[in-house]
Amino acid sequence: MVHHVPARSAATSPAVQSAPTRSGFRPDVEGLRAVALGLVLLFHAGVPGSGGGRLGVDVFFVISGFLITGLLVREVERTGRLDLAGFYARRARRILPAAVVVLLATLTTTAALAPAQLATTGRDGLAAALQLANWRSALADPMDLHPDAAASPLLHYWSLAVEEQFYLLWPPLVLLALAAARRRGRSSDGPGGTSIRRALAVAAGAVAVVSLACSVLLTPVLPTLAYLGTPTRAWQLAAGALLALAVPRLQWWSTGTSQRRHLRRWAPAVSWAALAVVLTSSLWTDDVPYPGWAALVPTLGTVALIAAGIPGLTGASGQGDDGVGARPVGAARLLSARPVRWAGRASYSWYLWHVPVVFAGEALGVSGWPALLALELLVAGPLAALTLVVVEQPFRTSPRFAGARRGLVLGAVATALGVAASVLAIAAS
Repeated sequence: MVHHVPARSAATSPAVQSAPTRSGFRPDVEGLRAVALGLVLLFHAGVPGSGGGRLGVDVFFVISGFLITGLLVREVERTGRLDLAGFYARRARRILPAAVVVLLATLTTTAALAPAQLATTGRDGLAAALQLANWRSALADPMDLHPDAAASPLLHYWSLAVEEQFYLLWPPLVLLALAAARRRGRSSDGPGGTSIRRALAVAAGAVAVVSLACSVLLTPVLPTLAYLGTPTRAWQLAAGALLALAVPRLQWWSTGTSQRRHLRRWAPAVSWAALAVVLTSSLWTDDVPYPGWAALVPTLGTVALIAAGIPGLTGASGQGDDGVGARPVGAARLLSARPVRWAGRASYSWYLWHVPVVFAGEALGVSGWPALLALELLVAGPLAALTLVVVEQPFRTSPRFAGARRGLVLGAVATALGVAASVLAIAAS
């Protein structure tokens, strides 16, 4: 399904005229995924002082909102249309094959090492395959969260479900915003802005305000529901979306008067401070109701860190907001280092594998955070690398699965495999 906006819209906006011809790739954002992953690994291994490391998923949410919204708005500005089927097909190729492979491996491991838990794991797998894992956990016990592998080797699929639900609902909201912009006619908002971006910003802002209010109100009374629920997490994805929409405006602002150019001077320092905020938030967030107001700190820290690396704010050369060709400065230089970027590239598969690996280790009698952390690094890490090369990259880039129809069929087949395996596990227990 392809939705068009007026043809003249694609030719009049300064944002479109300066839009990059390449994808919105940012090497520092890829490296930031490694930071998020590291926080999660430390937390699930039980490393002392990492109790708030669960906020690694907050970082992932902001990154997803930023990247997905940037992808959608660039498509509209570049082509004057939004291909929903193509978008969902790309998401299916990117996410579902690896998720189903790990799901099948987890069910098999549970059957071998903890058969008494197979029925529960099968039900968790069914919810995970249907992208409802967060709601199964939240509604099962809305008052008490058990975020460890012993509770379920598939518990961590909740964050994938939140993102998938966002991917499902956000593009239609984008279409509504585009329709509103079309009715008014697309007009310039000054350099670096369009009525389309303004309309999307209104939508994202409304989502952020309502969602944050839900999070603050529910965290004290229904903490598990607040932690796992999509309505209470959507504001973090919306925060990343708002930043993506503001990129041209920030670039324009930084190239104006000498006062505006101070932004570029301070951007590296801001990036280091923001990285410090994200890393140190894990030291205190375990002792406060979460997410609620407390989640504002790591979320806004992540927003500031991504914003500080935008080419133009740093004074480095680059094209549009893709970061290609720009020399990273500040914290972006660290995040763009090859080892960090590799860990970020493998972070999705690594995230999928780390809880099942810890679960298997504990079932075999492994205990203590040094041993569990070693499992996450020395077992889950290589499994992630293998999955990246054998599953993620081939399904994402192979011409065999290119095109909307093939991508959607692939997604349907992957979902059906996950559902069937989970039902068999329930029946066999």
